[in-house]
Amino acid sequence: MSVNAMVDVAIGLILMYLVLSLVCTAVNEFLAGVLKLRAAKLRQGIEDLIDNDQLRATFDDHGLIAGTRAALKGRDPSYMSGRTFAAALLDSLDPNKPLLSLDDVRKAADRLPASNIKDAILGAFTERVQTLEGLRNNVAAWFDDTMDRLSGSYKRWLQLISLLVGLAIAVALNADSWTVASALWSDAALRGQMAAAAGKIVEDAGKAGTTPTAESLGKNLKDLRDQLQPLPIGWTDAPGRPDHQWYDNWHGRLSKLFGWLFTGFAVMLGAPFWFDLLSRFVQLRSSGEKPKSSA
Repeated sequence: MSVNAMVDVAIGLILMYLVLSLVCTAVNEFLAGVLKLRAAKLRQGIEDLIDNDQLRATFDDHGLIAGTRAALKGRDPSYMSGRTFAAALLDSLDPNKPLLSLDDVRKAADRLPASNIKDAILGAFTERVQTLEGLRNNVAAWFDDTMDRLSGSYKRWLQLISLLVGLAIAVALNADSWTVASALWSDAALRGQMAAAAGKIVEDAGKAGTTPTAESLGKNLKDLRDQLQPLPIGWTDAPGRPDHQWYDNWHGRLSKLFGWLFTGFAVMLGAPFWFDLLSRFVQLRSSGEKPKSSA
């Protein structure tokens, strides 16, 4: 089998992973919204930062924080800027004084019991801090740096969710990488059809100057489904499929399980990864095989 044929097999698999990754992204966004994962993670992060119960209660009652929660009908916000956090925190040190000076903030922080938030506020006082605005900037920078680390933890949590969702999609749609690869390997017409569909996606994205997203998936769901329709995906026991009666022997069951797992892990990598790889393979295919040198 030629190099072009092997490239076409890879293109067919990558196209499947791209579409399923877009479906996975849409499901993840839906779950994150329903379960309020971002808001819960932010709330937990703020509780860890402000480890003084009285100060945290005053912080929650501050107009900047309570007003945002009221606008969201009692729900916690999913995002908070460093400047908002710093302004609300410093004002909460002494709520009896509407306008705090730099010296007032230091004295109020000194009165706090031993805690991480006390150390953080006092640590924000540096030799360069000459104004209350400078102190707010230091506290905001500390908050943003902490949120960056929290964001990394949230992304790792989302990766686990993506893996579970990817496995669920693979099983629900019977998207078995081994079966799809076998069908592409043995059917030249199918390989050509998938390669043409992939080329069109890359070409259209190049004209638009964008990468396919979960939003574009919702607008073109029928087109994407039609492009994958020729592949042996879905639950059927048609005699012509490579996975016909896979459940009859241990080898078929093992290959089916492996195919699902491989698809689930592939989907976890995300649509941007697969689109970039698809573009590279389409470009490789268009360049053709390296011609043989003549004597």
